[in-house]
Amino acid sequence: MAILGVISGGPGVGKTAVIKELRNRGYTIINEAAREVSESDPRYIGKSISEIDKKKFQDEILNLQINRTKELSKIKGFIFSDRGFGDTIAYYKIHNIPFIKPNFVKKYQYGAVFILDILPKYEKDNLRTESRKEQELVHNEITNTYKKMKQKIIHVPVMSIKKRVDFIIKILQLPNNQLE
Repeated sequence: MAILGVISGGPGVGKTAVIKELRNRGYTIINEAAREVSESDPRYIGKSISEIDKKKFQDEILNLQINRTKELSKIKGFIFSDRGFGDTIAYYKIHNIPFIKPNFVKKYQYGAVFILDILPKYEKDNLRTESRKEQELVHNEITNTYKKMKQKIIHVPVMSIKKRVDFIIKILQLPNNQLE
């Protein structure tokens, strides 16, 4: 059975770069559901987060995450996901959307949740529209959500992309790590 690790944190913390480097090093990656939905669903293509129905968008993201996670029983080894259920639950809360989903989502246990510390530079795009202060609030909400879910959280400090990935891989190789 697959062990799923999450790469997470607020907007603009370097998740995409870390995911790309993990993929380059041969790890299986589950792409960010929000990006996939925003780039493939005609209701969201080319629109900013302020132009869409946030509840429908979050529901699409969550459904995609649930389906992907249920398919993992067919795969062996460690897999990294660009964001996870804790991120999605946090965004429901941030957008004041009631979260009414199966306990599967609230109780799902990841092998580890790697929270990337906030980078000094922050760039906006169609999905990443938050101010620096809002970025920090989102980052904290995501972290707190994973804590409430009783996930194993590992904070990844600011350093080069390669060193961040080395740090993550080193954690996976620790003998007392209960990831398997």
